[in-house]
Amino acid sequence: MAKFTDSQWTKVNTLLDANERRFGLPERRADSVVLASFNIRKLGQISNKSAGAWDFLRRFCRQCDLIAIQEVQDDLEGLNHLKDLLGSKYGMVASDITGGIAGKRGMVERLAYLFQWERVERTEVASDITIDRSAVLDTLYEQRADFLAAFKARVDALKKWRTKVNVKLAPWVAAVAEWEAGGRTGKKPGKPGTPKKPPFVLPHFLTFMRTPHCVAFRVKGGAGADPYQFLAVNAHLLYGDKSKQRKEREMEFKGLIRWLVERARQAGRMYHKDMILLGDLNLDFRKVDARKVRIENDIKALNGGELKGKGRAAVYFPFLDVHPSRKDIQPKAQAIFRSTARRTETYDQIAIFRHDKRLPRAADKSKAGTKAGGFDYGVFNFSDLFAEALHGKPLLDLTKPQRKALLQKFEHDVSDHMPIWIRLPKPLRKP
Repeated sequence: MAKFTDSQWTKVNTLLDANERRFGLPERRADSVVLASFNIRKLGQISNKSAGAWDFLRRFCRQCDLIAIQEVQDDLEGLNHLKDLLGSKYGMVASDITGGIAGKRGMVERLAYLFQWERVERTEVASDITIDRSAVLDTLYEQRADFLAAFKARVDALKKWRTKVNVKLAPWVAAVAEWEAGGRTGKKPGKPGTPKKPPFVLPHFLTFMRTPHCVAFRVKGGAGADPYQFLAVNAHLLYGDKSKQRKEREMEFKGLIRWLVERARQAGRMYHKDMILLGDLNLDFRKVDARKVRIENDIKALNGGELKGKGRAAVYFPFLDVHPSRKDIQPKAQAIFRSTARRTETYDQIAIFRHDKRLPRAADKSKAGTKAGGFDYGVFNFSDLFAEALHGKPLLDLTKPQRKALLQKFEHDVSDHMPIWIRLPKPLRKP
Protein backbone atom coordinates (compact mmCIF):
# COMPACT_ATOMS: atom_id res chain seq x y z
CA MET A 1 0.00 0.00 0.00
CA ALA A 2 1.42 3.40 -1.03
CA LYS A 3 2.27 5.82 1.77
CA PHE A 4 4.07 9.13 2.16
CA THR A 5 7.83 8.98 2.49
CA ASP A 6 9.59 10.58 5.46
CA SER A 7 10.63 13.52 3.28
CA GLN A 8 7.02 14.01 2.15
CA TRP A 9 5.81 14.02 5.76
CA THR A 10 8.45 16.66 6.48
CA LYS A 11 7.00 18.85 3.70
CA VAL A 12 3.48 18.33 5.07
CA ASN A 13 4.41 19.25 8.64
CA THR A 14 6.48 22.22 7.57
CA LEU A 15 3.56 23.66 5.60
CA LEU A 16 1.16 22.97 8.48
CA ASP A 17 3.49 24.64 11.00
CA ALA A 18 3.14 27.89 9.07
CA ASN A 19 -0.57 27.56 8.17
CA GLU A 20 -2.44 25.77 10.97
CA ARG A 21 -5.46 28.08 10.92
CA ARG A 22 -5.73 28.17 7.12
CA PHE A 23 -6.14 24.39 6.96
CA GLY A 24 -8.61 24.34 9.84
CA LEU A 25 -6.48 22.84 12.60
CA PRO A 26 -8.25 24.14 15.73
CA GLU A 27 -6.23 26.29 18.09
CA ARG A 28 -5.94 25.09 21.68
CA ARG A 29 -7.05 27.90 23.98
CA ALA A 30 -7.50 28.27 27.74
CA ASP A 31 -10.82 30.11 27.28
CA SER A 32 -12.61 27.42 25.25
CA VAL A 33 -12.90 23.70 24.52
CA VAL A 34 -12.86 21.83 21.23
CA LEU A 35 -15.12 18.83 20.57
CA ALA A 36 -14.46 16.76 17.45
CA SER A 37 -15.66 13.82 15.39
CA PHE A 38 -13.19 11.76 13.36
CA ASN A 39 -13.76 8.61 11.30
CA ILE A 40 -10.21 7.20 11.37
CA ARG A 41 -10.25 4.51 8.72
CA LYS A 42 -9.69 1.02 10.15
CA LEU A 43 -8.05 2.15 13.37
CA GLY A 44 -6.69 -1.22 14.46
CA GLN A 45 -3.17 -2.61 14.61
CA ILE A 46 -0.29 -0.15 14.92
CA SER A 47 1.35 -1.64 11.84
CA ASN A 48 -1.66 -0.64 9.69
CA LYS A 49 -0.44 2.98 9.69
CA SER A 50 2.95 4.58 9.20
CA ALA A 51 4.87 6.42 11.90
CA GLY A 52 4.20 9.67 10.03
CA ALA A 53 0.45 8.99 10.03
CA TRP A 54 0.40 8.22 13.76
CA ASP A 55 2.22 11.46 14.51
CA PHE A 56 -0.20 13.35 12.25
CA LEU A 57 -3.22 11.85 14.03
CA ARG A 58 -1.68 12.76 17.37
CA ARG A 59 -1.11 16.31 16.19
CA PHE A 60 -4.80 16.80 15.45
CA CYS A 61 -6.12 15.04 18.54
CA ARG A 62 -3.92 17.01 20.95
CA GLN A 63 -5.73 20.17 19.83
CA CYS A 64 -9.07 18.72 21.01
CA ASP A 65 -10.61 18.16 24.41
CA LEU A 66 -13.08 15.46 23.35
CA ILE A 67 -12.87 13.36 20.17
CA ALA A 68 -15.57 10.90 19.09
CA ILE A 69 -13.88 8.30 16.88
CA GLN A 70 -15.59 5.96 14.41
CA GLU A 71 -14.29 2.84 12.66
CA VAL A 72 -12.18 1.60 15.57
CA GLN A 73 -11.40 -2.07 14.94
CA ASP A 74 -11.96 -4.92 17.39
CA ASP A 75 -8.20 -4.88 18.04
CA LEU A 76 -7.71 -1.86 20.32
CA GLU A 77 -3.94 -1.74 19.82
CA GLY A 78 -4.09 1.32 17.56
CA LEU A 79 -6.52 3.27 19.74
CA ASN A 80 -4.42 2.56 22.82
CA HIS A 81 -1.33 3.64 20.89
CA LEU A 82 -2.97 6.94 19.93
CA LYS A 83 -3.95 7.50 23.57
CA ASP A 84 -0.37 6.78 24.65
CA LEU A 85 0.96 9.26 22.08
CA LEU A 86 -1.31 11.93 23.57
CA GLY A 87 0.00 11.28 27.08
CA SER A 88 -1.43 10.72 30.53
CA LYS A 89 -3.72 13.77 30.34
CA TYR A 90 -6.06 11.87 28.00
CA GLY A 91 -8.64 9.26 28.96
CA MET A 92 -10.43 6.78 26.74
CA VAL A 93 -13.73 4.92 26.58
CA ALA A 94 -14.77 2.47 23.86
CA SER A 95 -17.81 0.39 23.00
CA ASP A 96 -17.70 -3.31 22.28
CA ILE A 97 -18.05 -4.41 18.67
CA THR A 98 -21.13 -3.49 16.66
CA GLY A 99 -22.16 -3.95 13.03
CA GLY A 100 -21.83 -7.72 12.98
CA ILE A 101 -22.15 -10.95 14.97
CA ALA A 102 -19.42 -12.00 17.38
CA GLY A 103 -17.55 -15.03 16.10
CA LYS A 104 -18.59 -14.55 12.48
CA ARG A 105 -16.64 -12.86 9.74
CA GLY A 106 -17.81 -9.40 8.84
CA MET A 107 -17.04 -5.72 9.15
CA VAL A 108 -17.45 -5.05 12.86
CA GLU A 109 -16.15 -1.99 14.64
CA ARG A 110 -16.12 -0.09 17.90
CA LEU A 111 -17.00 3.52 18.66
CA ALA A 112 -14.71 5.39 21.03
CA TYR A 113 -13.92 8.67 22.75
CA LEU A 114 -10.63 10.27 23.76
CA PHE A 115 -10.88 13.16 26.21
CA GLN A 116 -8.58 15.52 28.08
CA TRP A 117 -9.01 14.83 31.80
CA GLU A 118 -8.14 18.35 32.97
CA ARG A 119 -10.98 19.93 30.99
CA VAL A 120 -13.48 17.15 30.32
CA GLU A 121 -14.53 14.37 32.66
CA ARG A 122 -16.77 11.35 32.30
CA THR A 123 -19.89 11.10 34.38
CA GLU A 124 -21.79 7.92 35.20
CA VAL A 125 -23.86 7.07 32.10
CA ALA A 126 -22.66 4.92 29.19
CA SER A 127 -24.98 2.98 26.88
CA ASP A 128 -25.85 1.99 23.33
CA ILE A 129 -28.97 3.12 21.47
CA THR A 130 -31.00 0.04 20.68
CA ILE A 131 -34.51 -0.54 19.32
CA ASP A 132 -36.74 -2.77 21.45
CA ARG A 133 -37.52 -6.13 19.82
CA SER A 134 -41.26 -5.55 20.19
CA ALA A 135 -40.98 -2.35 18.15
CA VAL A 136 -39.05 -4.23 15.44
CA LEU A 137 -41.70 -6.96 15.35
CA ASP A 138 -44.50 -4.39 15.23
CA THR A 139 -42.88 -2.72 12.21
CA LEU A 140 -42.42 -6.06 10.46
CA TYR A 141 -46.06 -6.97 11.06
CA GLU A 142 -47.61 -3.59 10.26
CA GLN A 143 -45.56 -3.26 7.06
CA ARG A 144 -45.59 -6.97 6.20
CA ALA A 145 -46.71 -6.42 2.60
CA ASP A 146 -43.70 -4.17 1.93
CA PHE A 147 -41.30 -6.54 3.66
CA LEU A 148 -42.71 -9.56 1.80
CA ALA A 149 -42.10 -7.77 -1.49
CA ALA A 150 -38.55 -6.91 -0.32
CA PHE A 151 -37.86 -10.55 0.63
CA LYS A 152 -39.12 -11.77 -2.77
CA ALA A 153 -36.96 -9.18 -4.53
CA ARG A 154 -34.01 -10.37 -2.43
CA VAL A 155 -34.52 -13.99 -3.53
CA ASP A 156 -34.59 -12.93 -7.18
CA ALA A 157 -31.54 -10.69 -6.80
CA LEU A 158 -29.51 -13.47 -5.16
CA LYS A 159 -30.48 -15.96 -7.87
CA LYS A 160 -29.24 -13.58 -10.57
CA TRP A 161 -26.08 -12.86 -8.58
CA ARG A 162 -25.26 -16.55 -8.07
CA THR A 163 -25.77 -17.16 -11.78
CA LYS A 164 -23.30 -14.38 -12.63
CA VAL A 165 -20.80 -15.77 -10.08
CA ASN A 166 -21.06 -19.27 -11.51
CA VAL A 167 -20.57 -17.98 -15.06
CA LYS A 168 -17.56 -15.95 -13.92
CA LEU A 169 -16.01 -18.89 -12.05
CA ALA A 170 -16.74 -21.63 -14.59
CA PRO A 171 -13.47 -21.24 -16.57
CA TRP A 172 -11.48 -21.13 -13.31
CA VAL A 173 -13.22 -24.26 -11.93
CA ALA A 174 -12.40 -26.08 -15.16
CA ALA A 175 -8.79 -24.89 -15.08
CA VAL A 176 -8.34 -26.05 -11.47
CA ALA A 177 -9.83 -29.45 -12.31
CA GLU A 178 -7.40 -29.77 -15.22
CA TRP A 179 -4.49 -28.70 -12.99
CA GLU A 180 -5.42 -31.30 -10.37
CA ALA A 181 -5.84 -34.03 -13.01
CA GLY A 182 -2.41 -33.20 -14.38
CA GLY A 183 -0.69 -33.92 -11.08
CA ARG A 184 -0.80 -30.34 -9.73
CA THR A 185 2.27 -29.33 -11.71
CA GLY A 186 2.97 -25.64 -12.11
CA LYS A 187 1.16 -22.83 -10.34
CA LYS A 188 -2.46 -23.31 -9.30
CA PRO A 189 -4.79 -21.11 -11.41
CA GLY A 190 -5.69 -17.92 -9.56
CA LYS A 191 -9.31 -17.36 -8.60
CA PRO A 192 -10.85 -14.42 -10.49
CA GLY A 193 -12.85 -11.64 -8.90
CA THR A 194 -16.60 -12.13 -8.75
CA PRO A 195 -19.58 -9.73 -8.94
CA LYS A 196 -20.32 -7.94 -5.67
CA LYS A 197 -23.21 -9.36 -3.68
CA PRO A 198 -26.22 -7.04 -4.07
CA PRO A 199 -27.29 -5.09 -0.97
CA PHE A 200 -30.42 -6.13 0.90
CA VAL A 201 -32.48 -2.94 0.83
CA LEU A 202 -35.16 -2.73 3.52
CA PRO A 203 -38.39 -0.80 2.85
CA HIS A 204 -38.70 0.55 6.42
CA PHE A 205 -36.38 1.34 9.33
CA LEU A 206 -36.01 -1.52 11.82
CA THR A 207 -32.85 -0.86 13.80
CA PHE A 208 -29.32 0.48 13.37
CA MET A 209 -26.63 -1.14 11.25
CA ARG A 210 -24.25 -0.22 14.10
CA THR A 211 -25.67 0.81 17.46
CA PRO A 212 -24.70 4.41 18.37
CA HIS A 213 -22.67 4.69 21.58
CA CYS A 214 -23.63 7.22 24.27
CA VAL A 215 -21.39 8.47 27.09
CA ALA A 216 -22.12 11.28 29.54
CA PHE A 217 -19.48 14.01 29.92
CA ARG A 218 -18.97 17.21 31.82
CA VAL A 219 -16.95 20.22 30.61
CA LYS A 220 -15.54 21.84 33.70
CA GLY A 221 -16.53 25.42 34.43
CA GLY A 222 -14.40 28.27 35.69
CA ALA A 223 -14.81 30.85 38.46
CA GLY A 224 -17.53 28.84 40.19
CA ALA A 225 -19.66 28.47 37.04
CA ASP A 226 -21.72 25.37 36.44
CA PRO A 227 -20.17 22.97 33.89
CA TYR A 228 -21.63 21.98 30.55
CA GLN A 229 -23.15 18.54 31.07
CA PHE A 230 -24.28 16.47 28.10
CA LEU A 231 -24.76 13.02 26.65
CA ALA A 232 -22.34 12.53 23.74
CA VAL A 233 -23.83 10.32 21.01
CA ASN A 234 -21.22 8.72 18.76
CA ALA A 235 -22.77 7.29 15.58
CA HIS A 236 -21.59 5.59 12.40
CA LEU A 237 -24.71 5.06 10.33
CA LEU A 238 -25.48 2.82 7.36
CA TYR A 239 -23.02 2.80 4.49
CA GLY A 240 -23.24 0.96 1.18
CA ASP A 241 -24.39 1.34 -2.40
CA LYS A 242 -25.46 4.99 -2.63
CA SER A 243 -27.91 4.54 -5.48
CA LYS A 244 -29.72 1.50 -4.08
CA GLN A 245 -29.47 2.25 -0.36
CA ARG A 246 -29.81 6.03 -0.36
CA LYS A 247 -33.39 5.86 0.91
CA GLU A 248 -32.49 3.33 3.60
CA ARG A 249 -29.58 5.48 4.75
CA GLU A 250 -31.98 8.38 5.09
CA MET A 251 -34.39 6.21 7.09
CA GLU A 252 -31.65 5.23 9.53
CA PHE A 253 -30.68 8.88 9.95
CA LYS A 254 -34.29 9.78 10.67
CA GLY A 255 -34.50 6.90 13.16
CA LEU A 256 -31.58 8.39 15.07
CA ILE A 257 -33.05 11.88 14.98
CA ARG A 258 -36.37 10.47 16.22
CA TRP A 259 -34.60 8.92 19.23
CA LEU A 260 -32.76 12.18 19.99
CA VAL A 261 -35.92 14.26 19.68
CA GLU A 262 -37.88 11.97 21.98
CA ARG A 263 -35.12 12.05 24.60
CA ALA A 264 -34.88 15.83 24.26
CA ARG A 265 -38.62 16.01 24.99
CA GLN A 266 -38.08 13.83 28.09
CA ALA A 267 -35.37 16.06 29.56
CA GLY A 268 -36.73 15.67 33.08
CA ARG A 269 -35.78 11.99 32.97
CA MET A 270 -32.39 12.48 31.32
CA TYR A 271 -29.23 12.15 33.39
CA HIS A 272 -27.97 15.26 31.57
CA LYS A 273 -30.55 17.34 29.69
CA ASP A 274 -28.30 18.27 26.77
CA MET A 275 -27.08 15.98 23.99
CA ILE A 276 -24.34 16.40 21.39
CA LEU A 277 -24.34 14.11 18.36
CA LEU A 278 -20.90 13.50 16.82
CA GLY A 279 -20.43 11.06 14.00
CA ASP A 280 -20.31 9.79 10.47
CA LEU A 281 -23.97 9.90 9.44
CA ASN A 282 -23.29 8.81 5.85
CA LEU A 283 -25.83 11.19 4.34
CA ASP A 284 -25.21 11.74 0.66
CA PHE A 285 -25.15 15.55 0.44
CA ARG A 286 -22.99 15.82 -2.66
CA LYS A 287 -25.63 17.41 -4.86
CA VAL A 288 -27.81 20.37 -3.96
CA ASP A 289 -30.99 18.50 -4.83
CA ALA A 290 -34.54 18.30 -3.53
CA ARG A 291 -33.59 15.49 -1.16
CA LYS A 292 -30.84 17.51 0.51
CA VAL A 293 -33.09 20.53 0.88
CA ARG A 294 -35.89 18.39 2.31
CA ILE A 295 -33.66 16.80 4.96
CA GLU A 296 -32.24 20.17 5.96
CA ASN A 297 -35.70 21.68 6.21
CA ASP A 298 -36.97 18.74 8.27
CA ILE A 299 -34.11 19.16 10.75
CA LYS A 300 -34.43 22.91 11.01
CA ALA A 301 -38.23 22.66 11.36
CA LEU A 302 -37.87 20.71 14.60
CA ASN A 303 -37.27 23.94 16.50
CA GLY A 304 -40.63 25.30 15.39
CA GLY A 305 -42.41 21.97 15.64
CA GLU A 306 -41.79 19.02 17.93
CA LEU A 307 -39.18 20.90 19.96
CA LYS A 308 -41.18 24.12 20.20
CA GLY A 309 -42.38 25.32 23.58
CA LYS A 310 -41.20 26.21 27.04
CA GLY A 311 -38.53 23.90 28.38
CA ARG A 312 -37.97 22.15 25.03
CA ALA A 313 -34.54 21.67 23.54
CA ALA A 314 -33.28 23.58 20.51
CA VAL A 315 -31.43 21.60 17.83
CA TYR A 316 -28.56 22.97 15.74
CA PHE A 317 -26.57 21.29 12.95
CA PRO A 318 -23.75 23.81 12.22
CA PHE A 319 -22.38 21.91 9.23
CA LEU A 320 -25.62 22.27 7.28
CA ASP A 321 -24.95 26.01 6.98
CA VAL A 322 -22.29 27.99 5.19
CA HIS A 323 -19.75 29.26 7.71
CA PRO A 324 -19.82 33.11 7.89
CA SER A 325 -16.19 33.37 6.79
CA ARG A 326 -16.82 31.18 3.69
CA LYS A 327 -19.79 32.97 2.10
CA ASP A 328 -17.68 34.29 -0.78
CA ILE A 329 -15.99 30.97 -1.55
CA GLN A 330 -16.21 29.74 -5.13
CA PRO A 331 -17.38 27.43 -6.50
CA LYS A 332 -20.66 27.62 -4.59
CA ALA A 333 -20.76 23.82 -4.31
CA GLN A 334 -17.74 23.97 -2.01
CA ALA A 335 -19.09 26.74 0.24
CA ILE A 336 -20.38 24.22 2.79
CA PHE A 337 -17.61 22.32 4.54
CA ARG A 338 -16.86 18.92 3.00
CA SER A 339 -15.61 16.21 5.35
CA THR A 340 -14.62 13.37 3.01
CA ALA A 341 -11.01 13.33 1.94
CA ARG A 342 -12.14 13.54 -1.69
CA ARG A 343 -13.90 16.83 -0.87
CA THR A 344 -17.23 15.59 -2.27
CA GLU A 345 -19.47 14.86 0.73
CA THR A 346 -20.36 16.05 4.22
CA TYR A 347 -21.02 12.64 5.73
CA ASP A 348 -19.74 13.75 9.13
CA GLN A 349 -21.93 15.93 11.32
CA ILE A 350 -22.10 17.45 14.79
CA ALA A 351 -25.47 18.44 16.25
CA ILE A 352 -26.38 20.12 19.52
CA PHE A 353 -29.67 19.41 21.31
CA ARG A 354 -29.55 22.08 23.98
CA HIS A 355 -31.43 23.23 27.05
CA ASP A 356 -28.41 25.07 28.45
CA LYS A 357 -28.68 28.55 26.93
CA ARG A 358 -24.89 28.93 26.96
CA LEU A 359 -24.60 26.35 24.17
CA PRO A 360 -24.94 27.61 20.57
CA ARG A 361 -28.20 27.49 18.63
CA ALA A 362 -29.06 28.06 14.97
CA ALA A 363 -29.57 31.80 15.58
CA ASP A 364 -25.90 32.02 16.59
CA LYS A 365 -24.55 30.83 13.23
CA SER A 366 -23.58 34.35 12.14
CA LYS A 367 -21.34 34.62 15.22
CA ALA A 368 -19.25 31.56 14.41
CA GLY A 369 -15.56 32.42 14.38
CA THR A 370 -16.11 36.14 15.04
CA LYS A 371 -14.65 36.11 18.55
CA ALA A 372 -11.46 34.49 19.80
CA GLY A 373 -12.48 31.71 22.15
CA GLY A 374 -16.13 32.03 21.09
CA PHE A 375 -18.34 29.55 19.27
CA ASP A 376 -16.83 28.26 16.04
CA TYR A 377 -16.75 25.15 13.86
CA GLY A 378 -14.67 23.76 11.04
CA VAL A 379 -12.95 20.90 9.23
CA PHE A 380 -9.27 20.05 9.42
CA ASN A 381 -8.74 20.06 5.65
CA PHE A 382 -5.73 17.77 5.38
CA SER A 383 -6.58 16.89 1.75
CA ASP A 384 -5.64 20.39 0.61
CA LEU A 385 -2.71 20.40 3.04
CA PHE A 386 -1.27 17.25 1.47
CA ALA A 387 -1.97 18.48 -2.08
CA GLU A 388 -0.34 21.87 -1.51
CA ALA A 389 2.64 20.39 0.31
CA LEU A 390 3.39 17.90 -2.45
CA HIS A 391 1.94 19.55 -5.60
CA GLY A 392 1.69 23.25 -4.78
CA LYS A 393 -2.09 23.52 -5.30
CA PRO A 394 -5.37 22.42 -3.59
CA LEU A 395 -6.73 18.93 -4.17
CA LEU A 396 -9.52 19.92 -6.55
CA ASP A 397 -7.08 21.85 -8.73
CA LEU A 398 -5.00 18.73 -9.40
CA THR A 399 -5.50 16.59 -12.47
CA LYS A 400 -7.54 13.42 -11.99
CA PRO A 401 -4.42 11.18 -12.18
CA GLN A 402 -2.66 13.39 -9.61
CA ARG A 403 -5.67 13.29 -7.27
CA LYS A 404 -5.98 9.53 -7.58
CA ALA A 405 -2.30 8.94 -6.87
CA LEU A 406 -2.32 11.32 -3.88
CA LEU A 407 -5.50 9.86 -2.35
CA GLN A 408 -4.05 6.36 -2.61
CA LYS A 409 -1.16 7.47 -0.40
CA PHE A 410 -3.23 8.71 2.53
CA GLU A 411 -6.84 7.44 2.38
CA HIS A 412 -5.84 4.24 4.20
CA ASP A 413 -2.74 5.43 6.03
CA VAL A 414 -4.47 8.47 7.58
CA SER A 415 -8.18 8.29 6.66
CA ASP A 416 -10.71 8.85 3.90
CA HIS A 417 -12.56 11.25 6.23
CA MET A 418 -11.31 14.56 7.59
CA PRO A 419 -12.08 15.47 11.21
CA ILE A 420 -14.76 18.05 12.02
CA TRP A 421 -14.84 20.14 15.20
CA ILE A 422 -16.74 22.76 17.16
CA ARG A 423 -15.42 25.25 19.69
CA LEU A 424 -17.42 26.12 22.80
CA PRO A 425 -16.51 28.96 25.18
CA LYS A 426 -15.39 27.64 28.56
CA PRO A 427 -18.42 27.81 30.89
CA LEU A 428 -17.94 30.93 33.01
CA ARG A 429 -21.49 31.58 34.20
CA LYS A 430 -24.59 29.70 35.27
CA PRO A 431 -26.92 28.36 32.55
